[in-house]
Amino acid sequence: MASQSKQTNYLIGGIIAALALWGIYLAIGSYLGMGEKTRQFDIRRGLIVAGCMATFLLFWGALLWNRQRNLPSDDE
Repeated sequence: MASQSKQTNYLIGGIIAALALWGIYLAIGSYLGMGEKTRQFDIRRGLIVAGCMATFLLFWGALLWNRQRNLPSDDE
């Protein structure tokens, strides 16, 4: 059972890392504004995207932490 839990933790960690990288990619893209008429470097747009992704990941992490805390341990 511990092996399955370890694999699950690696999978969830990979998903979280991929989402964080995707959020960084989107934040950079929104900061650069690659459109023809929107070529303005505005840090606020990137910060909004990065903040939303960080909020989502923190909320999801809190839910996972709460679930892990409430699961019965293998020792019992």
